[in-house]
Amino acid sequence: MWRQIYHQLWNQRRANAWLWVELALVTVILWYGIDLVYNYEGAALQPKGYDTDGVFDLMVGTKPLEVVEDADNRRAGEDFTYLYNLVRDYPGVEELCAYYGSVPYSDESMIEGYAPHTDSTHVVHCYIRYVTASYFRVFRLEPLAGQLDESRWLPAEHPMPVLMSADLADSLFHTSAYNDAVGKTCFNPYWLNTPNPMTNYRVMAVLPRHKLNDYERYEPFIYLPVDKAMFWQHIAVRVSSDRVAGFAERFRRDMQSVFDRGIFYLDHIRPYADMKAAYDVEQGTVNYLNTTYAVAAFFGFNVFLCVLATFWYRTRKRRCEMALRMAMGSSRRAVMRHFLLEGLMLLLLAAVPALVVAWNLQMADLTVHTLVDASWGRFIGCFLTALALLAGIIMLGIWYPARRAMQIQPAEALHDE
Repeated sequence: MWRQIYHQLWNQRRANAWLWVELALVTVILWYGIDLVYNYEGAALQPKGYDTDGVFDLMVGTKPLEVVEDADNRRAGEDFTYLYNLVRDYPGVEELCAYYGSVPYSDESMIEGYAPHTDSTHVVHCYIRYVTASYFRVFRLEPLAGQLDESRWLPAEHPMPVLMSADLADSLFHTSAYNDAVGKTCFNPYWLNTPNPMTNYRVMAVLPRHKLNDYERYEPFIYLPVDKAMFWQHIAVRVSSDRVAGFAERFRRDMQSVFDRGIFYLDHIRPYADMKAAYDVEQGTVNYLNTTYAVAAFFGFNVFLCVLATFWYRTRKRRCEMALRMAMGSSRRAVMRHFLLEGLMLLLLAAVPALVVAWNLQMADLTVHTLVDASWGRFIGCFLTALALLAGIIMLGIWYPARRAMQIQPAEALHDE
């Protein structure tokens, strides 16, 4: 049947030429729109390297110096430890930790450079987080290689233990075999001229690839130890899944007065999901994405109308051919299958020049790949998605008018023609 359909299309090549060009053009346009959306949504779907679902950010504020008494200042450390333990015992809290440095969904970031001892000129800049040992349980970080030894997660250890992301391990030690990076050492060249230089860090484990926010690329990350929580650090609280709903409101209601202790007060507690939403609005990400998706949707809707109307009109104009095929003994199902396969073959023939044009656009670096790298997998996936959408539109544009046309008796349709 495919050969018969091909010969029929070839015999009607003058009438089909404009349709072939139209399908090739809209295939390229639809592919480009899908590829554009994939650049952003593909990045958002990539794992950040750590799990923020069910995790809340808690900050403890300090009162102005004018209202603080000396006795409160002297027992500040004791008061904070008391409050920290109260949070740990609060109903629904599974685990908590303290950290500072680069904070997700915020402009708080800390960047320094590290170099391997084998090549002191090879400095790799990366984001830093100073964390307590429980951080990795709160954010559910599982090493790709090596293992966290909490008993040795101390700044006083020499060499100081660090955990680094796969990108940093690869950049520093030029190895994608992460087991080879475990146990290697590096140093921070910017600390060499300080009174107490820390020149030796030992890789305890290698973690998955990291990024600060959803709509960003992966970046090198390093984790360094802190031995205890301090009031100026961020406190991350993991809440059990059955207590997440309304947790922040309950915590504020129950603990607001309790945190009014000495120099401290409860500044805020908020889920990381709210931090993400607020940060996307603040950075203009929401408006930018809405504009991008509106343009892509506009082109997609025009493609839909164009292709649907074309095949709808083309099918209605061929009522006589349908009637003749049924009069010659073909069943309605066979006639429908013939017309659907004809439309799909036209699409496949148009896909050849569309593929050439799309590939040249990608090779000329005219696609948007600010967040997700251009690759064979991305190109093939987006192109096949465009073909699948067009195939669906074509089948809809053929099926409905053909179904209505075949409800008329063949003799009546021939008589009308």
